[in-house]
Amino acid sequence: MLQVLACGAVVFPGLFFALRRLLPCVFKHWSDADVVLISERLVSSIHAVMATTAGVIVVSSCRGSVISDRHWLATYFVIWFGVPYMTYDIFAMYLSHYHRFRVKGHEDYKRHSLKTISTFVRREFLLVLHHIALLTILLPVTLVRE
Repeated sequence: MLQVLACGAVVFPGLFFALRRLLPCVFKHWSDADVVLISERLVSSIHAVMATTAGVIVVSSCRGSVISDRHWLATYFVIWFGVPYMTYDIFAMYLSHYHRFRVKGHEDYKRHSLKTISTFVRREFLLVLHHIALLTILLPVTLVRE
């Protein structure tokens, strides 16, 4: 089981860093901020397609109520791809924030620091809270068996 979780933890950061290497080769006039933003959004789109496909499979295979039925894919998708994606996405959102403000010329954004992280958390508080709540509350609730 840990191998599968580790595999999921490699998929999203791996896609992100591969796109960060590939996109500047194709789109030479893009800034670092553009590359990071588009890479983050492409990986998010891939996760959205995976989650939607898993949801359609789960809903279409339910015999009774969607609320009370259980499907192995719902549980394993959360473990394999939900937890790794939410963790990755917090990091990717920070990088996007960092590069966006660096391009705008903010003096604090010459390098990563606790100040840039705290500014990110303050500016994107609800989004960060949403990801942390999903990781610590909602995802474990989906894994509880009745």
